[in-house]
Amino acid sequence: MSFLGKCKAMRNAKYQQIIDWNKRQGDHRRLGVELSYEIETLMTDASALTDSSPKFVEFIPIRLVTILEVFLRGVIAELIDGKEIYFERAEKLTKGAKIDLAFTAHINQRELTVGDFVAHAVSLNHVDSIISTLDTLLIDFPAKLKVIHPRWVEEEANWPFTPIIESYDQIMSSLARLYEVRHVLTHELPSSPFLDPIEVPTLAAAAKSFITATDWVVVEALHGAVPRTQMGMNLSMGGELHDEEAQLAAAMDEATKLHGIDLKALTELQNRWIEWADAQANLVASQVAEGSMYPMVWASERATIARERHEQVKRLISEWMDNH
Repeated sequence: MSFLGKCKAMRNAKYQQIIDWNKRQGDHRRLGVELSYEIETLMTDASALTDSSPKFVEFIPIRLVTILEVFLRGVIAELIDGKEIYFERAEKLTKGAKIDLAFTAHINQRELTVGDFVAHAVSLNHVDSIISTLDTLLIDFPAKLKVIHPRWVEEEANWPFTPIIESYDQIMSSLARLYEVRHVLTHELPSSPFLDPIEVPTLAAAAKSFITATDWVVVEALHGAVPRTQMGMNLSMGGELHDEEAQLAAAMDEATKLHGIDLKALTELQNRWIEWADAQANLVASQVAEGSMYPMVWASERATIARERHEQVKRLISEWMDNH
């Protein structure tokens, strides 16, 4: 195989690794609250096993950094894929990186996103690189992290609350120590103990606080606030569906003005799509039939489908031959 052929094979292998990584994460991004709970469970297990197996404690920092990495790569991808402004800022994180046709093919097949590419291209091996990466995307990330608090829509009248992170410098110091310990325990076999078991709860608490606070910074960046009650969730998702349908309607209106377009065929196709979209949303929402979650699940599925249809119509417009 030629040198260029080997390079291409290496890039394809890298893309497949990202696809496999995404599949192992499940159908949705891991939520900060889920990973915070995983840290709590890890510490509960540790307290029960440390006395009977002292060496077990050395694996805790390794697991904590893994949890942080999973969370951070998900956050980076969510930001970049979520809003145009973060997509544009992501260019600074990919200097020298090249996107080839193979990657484009994976995007077309919806196996990868640009967010996935950037999230796996950046280094997250120490605290400085993590803060730098998030600061590039979010601008003034440390300042945001110092004041962020839960942003539930129903509690907005009582803001601001006490920040999640009460001592930023202490959290950063603990995270730096966590990554140092993880590096040594992963890549070395120190002749004397490098980790004092007394440190572990502090390191775990720092990781949990950082994840929780960063999660809310991202919520603020993408949504402003999120509903806590089921009724609030239903209303919020209904609003998102309305916005998606408005964008789709605008694109359809533009499509009707294409030179030479068969308006009858376009209208019939859209009517059939509406019937299919409603049926698809009905099917998905039937999992929670007659429950309070039904409107939210229905609107969520319908909004996703409308977003996909919007992209199809935009592609029709951009590729219409008489436009060139």
